Amino acid sequence: MQFALREMTRHRVPLLIWLVVTAVAVVAGPFGTLDAMRLGGRVLYWGGIAGGSILLSFGARWLARDMGRWGKIAVQAGFVLVVASLAHLMNSLVFEIWGGWADWVYLTGTVGLVTAAVNLVVWAVVPAVEEDVGKPEGEAFLRRLPIEFRGPLVRIEAQDHYLNVVTAKGQTLILMRLGDAIAELEGRGLQVHRSHWIATDAVTKSRRENGRDVLVMADAAQVPVSRSFRSAAQDAGLL
Repeated sequence: MQFALREMTRHRVPLLIWLVVTAVAVVAGPFGTLDAMRLGGRVLYWGGIAGGSILLSFGARWLARDMGRWGKIAVQAGFVLVVASLAHLMNSLVFEIWGGWADWVYLTGTVGLVTAAVNLVVWAVVPAVEEDVGKPEGEAFLRRLPIEFRGPLVRIEAQDHYLNVVTAKGQTLILMRLGDAIAELEGRGLQVHRSHWIATDAVTKSRRENGRDVLVMADAAQVPVSRSFRSAAQDAGLL
């Protein structure tokens, strides 16, 4: 059910956006296309513009998926420039009076406004289903972290009511119980202490220290292994 919903959203939402944008543009005929083109020409013209814009928009979202706010803005700005340049080239081939920097600047501003409107629809509709349904184990937990800290997990340490989450991109505190975090991370690592969870592939070595087992992690932290979790650590090949 979740897979079907994700696939339906992934394919039908962009298709619906493309059909609506194309239909509106064909009927309204902006930029003089209503007078300069017949119906078939407007369908081809605006279908290509809308389809290319949507494909590039999703490509920009994919590129910016792990970026911060300014990274996303930079990617979207680049997207606007690419779409505007392609539309400018197409207009130069279609309209005899089209051309020059003034037309390009005007078109860039228009594409920017249209892109903002389309992104509002895409970000409002698609993430609500696509990003929250059918994801692999652990994705829900990673989305709890600030975007700049989302990366391969190293370890999690319980600190009172908070968790100190360490990833390859740094560490941050979140308000959550360790047991709930482990439930969301099932199969992604191992609890080795009542206050510690580790990603097994982030363990660099193990050693005995003062009669107890210690795991050395990728961030150089030394995580103790308690007696109650020692057999699980041994089964995982960590000791």
